[in-house]
Amino acid sequence: MCSIVYHSEIGDSPPQHLDVAFFEEVLETALRTAKVQLLSIHCKLGSSTGENYCSKIYRVTIEYKLHSDPKHTKQQMFIVKSIPRIESVEFIEDLQVYLKEKITYYDVLPRLELLMQCKQRFGPKLYQCRKQPENALVFEDLSESGYVMASRESGLDEDHCILVMEHLAEFHASSMALALLDPHIFEAYGDGMLSPNGLARDNALLMRFFAGNGQELHSLVKTWPGFERISDKIAKYLAHQRDNLIRSQAPSDRDIKVLNHGDLWVNNILFNYDVVNNRPVDAIFIDFQLSVWGSPGIDINYFFYTSTKLDVLQQRRPQLLKRYHDRLAGTLLGFNMDIPVPSYEQILQEVHRREAYGFFANYGILPTVSQDKAQTADNNLENFQCEDFAKQKVKQMFASARLEQTLRYTLPHFERAGVFD
Repeated sequence: MCSIVYHSEIGDSPPQHLDVAFFEEVLETALRTAKVQLLSIHCKLGSSTGENYCSKIYRVTIEYKLHSDPKHTKQQMFIVKSIPRIESVEFIEDLQVYLKEKITYYDVLPRLELLMQCKQRFGPKLYQCRKQPENALVFEDLSESGYVMASRESGLDEDHCILVMEHLAEFHASSMALALLDPHIFEAYGDGMLSPNGLARDNALLMRFFAGNGQELHSLVKTWPGFERISDKIAKYLAHQRDNLIRSQAPSDRDIKVLNHGDLWVNNILFNYDVVNNRPVDAIFIDFQLSVWGSPGIDINYFFYTSTKLDVLQQRRPQLLKRYHDRLAGTLLGFNMDIPVPSYEQILQEVHRREAYGFFANYGILPTVSQDKAQTADNNLENFQCEDFAKQKVKQMFASARLEQTLRYTLPHFERAGVFD
């Protein structure tokens, strides 16, 4: 009889809702056959503690035999994303992230990849999902194909950023084509990370987290000589923080409309490398739970201000935007569907109009992203419910040298862009 063996790092609370019967169905779906015998199931953590806030990630290895080949033992690996039902993450229910992600993987991504004639993959395969007793999704393990995460602490260099921009442009372009073929396909994608529903309650975790980061940003910047004017403007921004956050993502009739990934930062991008030259040659996105239909400036600004090395942001921003536009235009023309091709100047306007979203990403997300791994071991949603822990952790985040260097460059940029006006 097959049983599940849990690695010691999982501790005393193994995911009992992920049972043998569930994984048997997962394997049958992956192999496209029910004629299989499970021999063993090994479950361990799939990411380091403090790397995931709203979900638990497990890496599962299943050993099995096929009825057609009973002499040989085979194995298959899967990634399981389990989203616990706890009050501290009520915004997950508000944003319907489980449903959105399931629809994206089952329906949207396969159709986008078909539009690309299967020359580009946008995400891993989803093999199984379960809503009760906890939301859980089971994906292929892309590490078996050589895909790995880059360093979130140091940020991405130009080679990585070029690859992401070109891949993002293909993702956005194919979503524009799909919207033309199926005008209602993206109606469920009206809410993203800064949805009014998710930010509605003052005492909710999401709003408290962003408010804490905003106050710490102001406390830090007002100690910097020469930043007095910007400090005053940040204070005015924070006086209406919720409205400013919502406005930074709110749709506009002027927008070019694409499907945004919605949470495009280092840990949500997997890279494959040419090992000889140690250069990235492919990228695949993961975690589409916050995808939103809207301006491409949402994804581009979020990526720029959470995931690039500072020198890339300072020196190569126009070149990256040109790469994005060239690939977007080429992909749209390749569809031969008479889709209006945005000009480079229009893309620049989209990015400029969403600079406020970049500012949010810079103070709301980058402080967490840039933390040293040694400081993130106790980062979880339960701990952040404690006010003293949250205050101490936010101060720790904003003590990052990388963060300070980045803010000293980006804040004057955001002022020039009119974000604080």
